[in-house]
Amino acid sequence: MKIYSLNKIARLSVILLLLSSMGFIYSCKKDNSGPPMISSVRLLDSTARDSVFVETTVGNIIVINGSGFDGVMNVYFNEVEAPFNAAIASNTAIILRIPSDAPTSVTDPAVPNTIRVVTTHGEASFTFKLLLPPPAITSISNENALAGSTITITGDKFYLTKIIFPGNKEVSDFTVNSAATQVSVVVPAGITTGGPLQLAGIFGTGATTYPFASYLSPSIGFLANFEDGDAHFGWQYWGGNKTNSGFTNNTGNFIQVHPSGTINAGDGSWYSDNRAVMVAAGPWVATADMENPIENYALKFEINVKTPWKNGSLMIAPNGNFNLMARYAPWETSGGTFQTDGWVTATIPLNKFLAGSGSYNPTGAPAANFAALTGGTNSTSLQIMLYNDSSTPLTGFDAAIDNVRIVKVK
Repeated sequence: MKIYSLNKIARLSVILLLLSSMGFIYSCKKDNSGPPMISSVRLLDSTARDSVFVETTVGNIIVINGSGFDGVMNVYFNEVEAPFNAAIASNTAIILRIPSDAPTSVTDPAVPNTIRVVTTHGEASFTFKLLLPPPAITSISNENALAGSTITITGDKFYLTKIIFPGNKEVSDFTVNSAATQVSVVVPAGITTGGPLQLAGIFGTGATTYPFASYLSPSIGFLANFEDGDAHFGWQYWGGNKTNSGFTNNTGNFIQVHPSGTINAGDGSWYSDNRAVMVAAGPWVATADMENPIENYALKFEINVKTPWKNGSLMIAPNGNFNLMARYAPWETSGGTFQTDGWVTATIPLNKFLAGSGSYNPTGAPAANFAALTGGTNSTSLQIMLYNDSSTPLTGFDAAIDNVRIVKVK
């Protein structure tokens, strides 16, 4: 048996270490033989994997194909960095979402229109154009506004060419805010039917739509327009004051909620002194839609608040069920006072009807389904009631409510 001296062992260790280092260096050179290269871009969607392209909308998830992506540190779209998970990146592919705030040629004409991948051993650029998605509408200040009224449409990506009202009434004169999230427009004359309102964006006609002028074409879910003799009259003949005067730009009859005197703190006598809107039973949805999730629907109505509203609330009960109510008190989120400049649309998602054992401020579980709200059928009544659930007197309340309806919102 050979016995190696300590000096020989030390020398052998150094040699092995040098050889190992050389192998590591060679391996690194082999992996990082040059800068990265981008060959193509495709969608992550498996149904479109063979589709490569050189432009797409911000917010999409894409796959960047190429080589030399080992050691990737940053990916930029028009110089806005995109977060990515390095654990799912490979030497030939990077999966990531294009940042929604990445600039486009619309928001910044000077953008380079490039993807840039930066690695530890170089970087690569690829010509790629970012597009804005179609404008998306989240709300309209008054969904049943009359011709000549100015409405505000709220949403996102409002880079518009025109606004199309029901009946293909096109308007090209409007004002968009600097953030491209709101547009003000005058409702044109000649709208004779309800239907979709469309914002046409600069990237074509794929813009989202939103219901408008439903009072002209009431259908299933439209519970009350308070028009005498109409199939959607929907009033129980008591509670508030049915009228068509005192509030301008109305679409016909409405119910005025206007107590004659002060309502004391804690007073829930909603059934007296013009303090309620009593909506008769009507179909909320088609029978086949009873199985749909209620979070896809909302209660809507137009409201006109003439005097400053500073306390109290409108409590809303379906099917006479006071153990399952929604609370509407917009003054709480508008700086302590709520007053409208004309009619506005109120929207209350149906999953905001909460269990509360008759409480003025229900905080329990939301209604489970339509059956819980309607009592098992697709048709039921609705009560909108003025409570003073505050610790101070409620004085001078004067408001009007019209066009009560259940609407599919998603």
